[in-house]
Amino acid sequence: MNQGTGFEANLQSQTISSAQNESEGRESARTDRSEQPIDKNNNELANEQASQWLKAVLPEMTNGWWDVYPKGRGFAVKFCWRDPDRQTLTFPRISHQQLHAMRQSASDETEMIMREQIFATLRRFLIDPDKRGKAMLVAQKLGIDPDDLQ
Repeated sequence: MNQGTGFEANLQSQTISSAQNESEGRESARTDRSEQPIDKNNNELANEQASQWLKAVLPEMTNGWWDVYPKGRGFAVKFCWRDPDRQTLTFPRISHQQLHAMRQSASDETEMIMREQIFATLRRFLIDPDKRGKAMLVAQKLGIDPDDLQ
Protein backbone atom coordinates (compact mmCIF):
# COMPACT_ATOMS: atom_id res chain seq x y z
CA MET A 1 0.00 0.00 0.00
CA ASN A 2 2.86 2.39 0.74
CA GLN A 3 4.35 1.56 -2.65
CA GLY A 4 1.09 2.50 -4.32
CA THR A 5 0.95 5.77 -2.43
CA GLY A 6 4.56 6.55 -3.32
CA PHE A 7 3.95 5.65 -6.94
CA GLU A 8 0.80 7.77 -7.06
CA ALA A 9 2.59 10.70 -5.41
CA ASN A 10 5.45 10.39 -7.91
CA LEU A 11 3.01 10.21 -10.82
CA GLN A 12 1.10 13.23 -9.51
CA SER A 13 4.38 15.13 -9.07
CA GLN A 14 5.40 14.33 -12.66
CA THR A 15 1.98 15.42 -13.97
CA ILE A 16 2.17 18.73 -12.08
CA SER A 17 5.76 19.27 -13.23
CA SER A 18 4.81 18.51 -16.83
CA ALA A 19 1.88 20.93 -16.70
CA GLN A 20 4.13 23.63 -15.22
CA ASN A 21 6.71 23.08 -17.98
CA GLU A 22 3.99 23.37 -20.65
CA SER A 23 2.66 26.54 -19.06
CA GLU A 24 6.16 28.03 -18.84
CA GLY A 25 6.81 27.00 -22.45
CA ARG A 26 3.65 28.76 -23.62
CA GLU A 27 4.57 31.85 -21.62
CA SER A 28 8.11 31.80 -23.03
CA ALA A 29 6.76 31.44 -26.57
CA ARG A 30 4.43 34.39 -25.97
CA THR A 31 7.35 36.44 -24.71
CA ASP A 32 9.50 35.48 -27.72
CA ARG A 33 6.70 36.39 -30.11
CA SER A 34 6.06 39.71 -28.39
CA GLU A 35 9.75 40.60 -28.69
CA GLN A 36 9.82 39.97 -32.45
CA PRO A 37 7.95 43.18 -33.38
CA ILE A 38 10.23 45.12 -31.05
CA ASP A 39 13.30 43.66 -32.78
CA LYS A 40 11.76 44.39 -36.18
CA ASN A 41 10.95 47.97 -35.15
CA ASN A 42 14.47 48.44 -33.77
CA ASN A 43 15.95 47.10 -37.02
CA GLU A 44 13.72 49.38 -39.11
CA LEU A 45 14.71 52.35 -36.94
CA ALA A 46 18.41 51.47 -37.25
CA ASN A 47 18.05 51.11 -41.04
CA GLU A 48 16.23 54.46 -41.26
CA GLN A 49 18.94 56.15 -39.19
CA ALA A 50 21.67 54.56 -41.32
CA SER A 51 19.88 55.66 -44.52
CA GLN A 52 19.62 59.24 -43.25
CA TRP A 53 23.28 59.21 -42.20
CA LEU A 54 24.34 57.97 -45.65
CA LYS A 55 22.26 60.67 -47.36
CA ALA A 56 24.03 63.27 -45.23
CA VAL A 57 27.51 62.14 -46.36
CA LEU A 58 26.66 61.82 -50.06
CA PRO A 59 27.70 64.74 -52.28
CA GLU A 60 25.35 67.71 -52.39
CA MET A 61 23.36 68.24 -55.55
CA THR A 62 21.83 71.24 -57.31
CA ASN A 63 18.72 69.55 -58.65
CA GLY A 64 17.59 66.12 -57.52
CA TRP A 65 17.77 63.91 -54.45
CA TRP A 66 19.44 60.82 -53.07
CA ASP A 67 17.28 57.78 -52.43
CA VAL A 68 18.97 55.47 -49.91
CA TYR A 69 17.18 52.43 -48.49
CA PRO A 70 17.96 48.98 -47.04
CA LYS A 71 18.43 46.30 -49.68
CA GLY A 72 19.75 42.83 -49.02
CA ARG A 73 22.80 42.99 -46.81
CA GLY A 74 23.36 46.70 -47.26
CA PHE A 75 21.88 49.86 -48.69
CA ALA A 76 20.81 50.77 -52.21
CA VAL A 77 21.86 54.22 -53.42
CA LYS A 78 20.07 56.00 -56.24
CA PHE A 79 20.30 59.53 -57.51
CA CYS A 80 16.86 60.76 -58.59
CA TRP A 81 15.59 63.80 -60.50
CA ARG A 82 12.62 64.91 -62.60
CA ASP A 83 13.15 65.68 -66.27
CA PRO A 84 10.04 66.00 -66.58
CA ASP A 85 9.35 62.41 -65.43
CA ARG A 86 11.22 60.80 -62.58
CA GLN A 87 14.68 59.58 -63.62
CA THR A 88 17.15 57.54 -61.57
CA LEU A 89 20.74 56.40 -61.72
CA THR A 90 21.59 53.50 -59.42
CA PHE A 91 24.99 53.38 -57.73
CA PRO A 92 26.65 50.30 -56.23
CA ARG A 93 25.18 49.01 -52.97
CA ILE A 94 26.85 50.00 -49.72
CA SER A 95 27.34 46.98 -47.48
CA HIS A 96 26.82 46.99 -43.73
CA GLN A 97 30.59 46.48 -43.38
CA GLN A 98 31.31 49.57 -45.49
CA LEU A 99 28.76 51.54 -43.50
CA HIS A 100 30.35 50.48 -40.22
CA ALA A 101 33.83 51.40 -41.45
CA MET A 102 32.66 54.80 -42.67
CA ARG A 103 30.92 55.53 -39.38
CA GLN A 104 34.23 54.92 -37.61
CA SER A 105 35.96 57.52 -39.79
CA ALA A 106 35.97 61.29 -39.42
CA SER A 107 33.10 62.97 -41.27
CA ASP A 108 35.34 64.78 -43.77
CA GLU A 109 37.13 61.51 -44.54
CA THR A 110 33.77 59.73 -44.98
CA GLU A 111 32.52 62.44 -47.34
CA MET A 112 35.74 62.15 -49.35
CA ILE A 113 35.35 58.34 -49.56
CA MET A 114 31.76 58.70 -50.77
CA ARG A 115 32.74 61.36 -53.31
CA GLU A 116 35.51 59.09 -54.66
CA GLN A 117 33.07 56.19 -54.94
CA ILE A 118 30.59 58.41 -56.80
CA PHE A 119 33.38 59.64 -59.15
CA ALA A 120 34.55 56.05 -59.82
CA THR A 121 31.02 54.89 -60.55
CA LEU A 122 30.32 57.83 -62.85
CA ARG A 123 33.56 57.07 -64.73
CA ARG A 124 32.38 53.49 -65.29
CA PHE A 125 28.96 54.75 -66.38
CA LEU A 126 30.56 57.10 -68.94
CA ILE A 127 32.07 54.05 -70.67
CA ASP A 128 28.66 52.34 -70.85
CA PRO A 129 26.75 53.77 -73.86
CA ASP A 130 23.40 53.02 -72.16
CA LYS A 131 24.32 55.01 -69.04
CA ARG A 132 26.56 57.69 -70.50
CA GLY A 133 23.84 60.33 -70.93
CA LYS A 134 22.47 59.89 -67.42
CA ALA A 135 25.99 59.84 -65.94
CA MET A 136 26.83 63.17 -67.62
CA LEU A 137 23.58 64.69 -66.38
CA VAL A 138 24.09 63.42 -62.82
CA ALA A 139 27.67 64.70 -62.81
CA GLN A 140 26.36 68.12 -63.77
CA LYS A 141 23.68 67.99 -61.04
CA LEU A 142 26.41 67.08 -58.53
CA GLY A 143 28.56 69.98 -59.68
CA ILE A 144 31.17 67.71 -61.26
CA ASP A 145 32.77 68.74 -64.52
CA PRO A 146 32.44 65.69 -66.83
CA ASP A 147 35.98 66.41 -68.06
CA ASP A 148 37.21 65.70 -64.50
CA LEU A 149 35.79 62.18 -64.78
CA GLN A 150 37.85 61.24 -67.84
